[in-house]
Amino acid sequence: MSRFNKELRIAVKLVRTAIKITEWFRERGVKSFLKGDRSPVTLADLASQLYITTRLKYHFPEDMIIAEEENIEFIDNKAEKQIKKCFNDLNLDNLRDIKEKFEYRGKPSQRQWTIDPIDGTMGFQKGLYYAVGIGFMINSTPKICAIAAPNYNGSSLAIFSAVDGKGAQVSFDNRDFNSINVSQEDDLKSIRFCHSLHYDKPWIMEFARKIGIKKFIQIDGMAKFCMVADGSADLYLKPLNLQISNSWDFLPGDLLVREAGGSVTDLNGVQLNFKDNKCLCTAPGIIASNGFVQKKIVDLIKKEPI
Repeated sequence: MSRFNKELRIAVKLVRTAIKITEWFRERGVKSFLKGDRSPVTLADLASQLYITTRLKYHFPEDMIIAEEENIEFIDNKAEKQIKKCFNDLNLDNLRDIKEKFEYRGKPSQRQWTIDPIDGTMGFQKGLYYAVGIGFMINSTPKICAIAAPNYNGSSLAIFSAVDGKGAQVSFDNRDFNSINVSQEDDLKSIRFCHSLHYDKPWIMEFARKIGIKKFIQIDGMAKFCMVADGSADLYLKPLNLQISNSWDFLPGDLLVREAGGSVTDLNGVQLNFKDNKCLCTAPGIIASNGFVQKKIVDLIKKEPI
């Protein structure tokens, strides 16, 4: 038993329902916008975040919420009507004051929730991989996570979860949760290498080929962390802009991999740290692995600076 059973139960329920929302929008065509940083956001992102934020407020009114999307200007009258229709069709809350609820972030607190309403928006737009991720931390220490990945490995809806010190689990479709563990592969030339479909840097593939990696998995979103955690992949390399590294992007995957027995560090081998909305790293990249190859990868990167 964990003292975070309630938090975990609710987080799992929220990501499961959020996928119903995002898939509702995907089936009807994806309305997209460009944010100030030129990254895409869809009406599905906004509706997913709105739902999760509203339910977290209901269950944990004293907690702080750290959420990715802030562009309330995209929620015009037409968008409001579509969000309300989605919620009505899915028998969710009959929302009023949508913009006010969307902007809710709670009070400053040691208890903080992170929300990534769609991680891998470009994949979502193209009908490919994406995920919904929720994290929970106390005093900036990750305590629980829940990640929903539809069509995981080409078949099921997978719900991944982890609790600090209690291990990691997965449920496929609506079946029971079962424990997961990382692989034990330690031969670099035999490892399965996960990397981003849309956000890689040239050095990622150059490094992988230089050390003899031959098996590649290229997908979007937090599913890459999930694949390392359940042993479907052995290594994931992520380039990072240190100025915009956000906790909602990495907290769920970091905790999941570590609780499955793996390792997550920056390129210097330093464990990730979180502070409010920031993921703090000492180098511009993240290494997530089964742990057996972690030191080898860190050492090789140090020998061949990016």
